Amino acid sequence: MKEKQNKIDRRNFLKTMGAAGLGSVFASAQTKAGPNEPNAQEKAQKTKFPQVPRRKLGKTGVDVPCLSLGGGFNLVENQIILRNTLQWGVNHWDTSNTYAGGNSELGIGKFLSKNPGAREKLFIVSKAANAETVADVEERLADSLKRMNTKYVDFYCGAFKLSDPAQLTDELKQWAKSAKKRKLIKFFGFSTHKNMAQCLAAAAKLGWIDVIMTRYDFRLMQDAEMQAAIEAAHKAVSALLLSRLWDSAKEAKKIKS
Repeated sequence: MKEKQNKIDRRNFLKTMGAAGLGSVFASAQTKAGPNEPNAQEKAQKTKFPQVPRRKLGKTGVDVPCLSLGGGFNLVENQIILRNTLQWGVNHWDTSNTYAGGNSELGIGKFLSKNPGAREKLFIVSKAANAETVADVEERLADSLKRMNTKYVDFYCGAFKLSDPAQLTDELKQWAKSAKKRKLIKFFGFSTHKNMAQCLAAAAKLGWIDVIMTRYDFRLMQDAEMQAAIEAAHKAVSALLLSRLWDSAKEAKKIKS
């Protein structure tokens, strides 16, 4: 089983999902619903397909699969992937207003227009890419909601690829508060790929960031400053999401060889 897992790269992973799901990878995984989780009795029943294991998303109280679907490709033409991910319990879909030139979100919208009942089962993440002002963030969110045929986004990255903590302004804080009040988003945060330690440390002091999506780099994670920033964020922020696990795993393999 380990040998099979090591041989799976991003491309093969997507092929596997499109053709037959994650059966060869998670053949023995089972879903366990908590006693207070909606439809717990239904989920406790034996499912047709093995389910990707789930974890609590930090302090949010939300259960998400330990693997998410990265939507950085044309989902309009790959509806089978969306259908199969749900069958295997991958209901965490990560997208952005710019992914695949907008066809990532449009693909989700196409799926939800045909399967409206699926929306309540999903944890959708989207991002305000290329937004320079709060007005831009508002516009990006409105476009994303329209494209995806949904009234809300579960986690919204109002700052995309944040590298300067100064971007986390009071104006953005007020916008996040307003968006939640209008029920357009459930959780607010940012993604960061550069100067991550500084961004995490700054967010830990703010008190209004719910979730942070940070790039995972196995070498950087050994850095004392990064470790301290993660610890601070862990205590103050609801949750951290690690992305780009595939790239890091491949890099680690190169170093070992």
